[in-house]
Amino acid sequence: MEESKEKKIRKIILAQAIFGFATFVCCYQGVLRSYNSTMLALSYRYGFTSRSLLGTIYHFFNDLLPVDMMNYQAALRFGQVCTGAFFLFLLWFSYHALKKCREDCLEMCGILLLLFLVCMISTFSCGYNFLRVDMFMILTALLSVLLLTEGKAEWLVLPLSAVGVMFHQGFVFMYFNLALVLLFYKALVKEKKAKYVILFVCTFLAGSALFLWFELFSKGQGTAILDSVVADAKAVSFEGKYHSTLLAHEVLGVDLATEEWEWHKMNIVQVVPYLVLSLSYLVILFRFFADLFRRAKEKAQRFPYVIVAIGSFTMLPDYLLKIDYGRWIVATITYYLIILVALAMMGDELVTTALKESYQRVTRHSWAFLLLLYPILFLPFWDVDINGFMQKLAAWLNGNILHWFQI
Repeated sequence: MEESKEKKIRKIILAQAIFGFATFVCCYQGVLRSYNSTMLALSYRYGFTSRSLLGTIYHFFNDLLPVDMMNYQAALRFGQVCTGAFFLFLLWFSYHALKKCREDCLEMCGILLLLFLVCMISTFSCGYNFLRVDMFMILTALLSVLLLTEGKAEWLVLPLSAVGVMFHQGFVFMYFNLALVLLFYKALVKEKKAKYVILFVCTFLAGSALFLWFELFSKGQGTAILDSVVADAKAVSFEGKYHSTLLAHEVLGVDLATEEWEWHKMNIVQVVPYLVLSLSYLVILFRFFADLFRRAKEKAQRFPYVIVAIGSFTMLPDYLLKIDYGRWIVATITYYLIILVALAMMGDELVTTALKESYQRVTRHSWAFLLLLYPILFLPFWDVDINGFMQKLAAWLNGNILHWFQI
């Protein structure tokens, strides 16, 4: 007797939960680093300032609960609760996504979601990204994806995107693309084109306006609030060691670009071998889009998929100007894994067929299972360094051959 779709989904979710738990046990370090604890010191009591939403939420709970949360142990517990809730949300997202997918797509979409889940859990369990604000940006982006694939309360994408920018203005480059590309796609292929055009324009303008505000106009108080922010940062950071560079930029408006050039050189030394080592996945992705464009014979039919293919290019300013390459790669991986699942959830026939072809092409090889094991080499992702392996490789290359950067 053939299994029902519901039973198949439950088996996939159980496998994801087991892999996810094993990943957490392997990667969790039980520490809250100074950058992520210092973010809790920023809040809207000093004005509508950038990166202050998470700290505002933390101060709200400090005022609400009958315990003092302005200490490191409380901040660590807050991080554990938020991280655990995020991981449970990811499982719920996977379950909902698979229910929306066609039955013949379950296995391939389940693999994409498993790769996404393991990437998220490993990255946000390790010390570099534990309670990193990126976790909350991803949460808001995934909620937007659910609304747009479901076709209900889609107007909520606008405030959700605004919330993402309020967590961190980098949302505009890192995770805004998921909502914008899906809105653009729906404006091109759905019947209610005007609705999606208006929603796309309003969402884009709202996110852009908030980005400009936070980048250009929200750092005016400077030294007037510095002592108070530093006091909170010391209170919630381990042994009072807060991240002074973060506060110099966010509170005093210090431009850090000139100080980051050596790190940029290190980024280049890391990202080149990383791309070489990732060629197997890049080839699969390129062949998928080649199949998709081949099936979309007319230019008008092909254009939405061109937008889907290049949607991650919103990340280019980050890759060119900033140095957190581990975070940029996580955002790029998130985009492609989630956008393909989202289109499968919406029943896109061409995407579904191209996914099945890619899946069949890969799985007919006996070594295909290695593609699920190979990512262990790259996990967890860090922040400025891509990961531990690339950090060690780049240090060896620079120390023994290149002698290019001094860090």
